[in-house]
Amino acid sequence: MQVTKLRGAADANGLVPAGQFFAQLAAKLEDANFETVLREAELEEEDRALEATYRKRSASRVGYAQREQHTIM
Repeated sequence: MQVTKLRGAADANGLVPAGQFFAQLAAKLEDANFETVLREAELEEEDRALEATYRKRSASRVGYAQREQHTIM
């Protein structure tokens, strides 16, 4: 998360009201959490696809290895 200074609604001392600060912080955290959830979902889908491919290829190799052993005997 990137820390930024809040400007615009600052008073003469350069301070921002605490309520506004926390509201902006909460909004940024919600956005960050949403992006994280989307990224995790993408990674989970990618993992499922890779695992399915691995199982598929492993299963086909097992059959090949058994036929190869039978041929050698």
